[in-house]
Amino acid sequence: MERPWFAAKRYGCGAGRPITWEGRVTIMASIGIISLTNLFMMWAKSVPIMALSVFVDLATVIGLLWICSVKTEGGWKWRWGDE
Repeated sequence: MERPWFAAKRYGCGAGRPITWEGRVTIMASIGIISLTNLFMMWAKSVPIMALSVFVDLATVIGLLWICSVKTEGGWKWRWGDE
C-alpha cells in the first residue's frame, strides 16, 4: 500500500486523524457534500428531492467509511494502546 491518509486509532477500531492532505480533503469534501445536500433539502421541501438528498448523504458516509478503511495505516483492527 502506498502512503496512508489516516492514522490508526490507538485504542479501539477505526481511523484516527488525517495525516496527509488527501485525508484532509476527503474529510472536508464529505462535510461539504453533506452540508450542501441538507441545505438543498431544507430549501426544496419536495419529497423526491428529500429522498435524493438522503440517498446522497448515505452514499457519502458509506464512501467516506470505505476510503478511511482502505487508507488507514495498518487497516481497521482492534487496538489496545501500545501493543
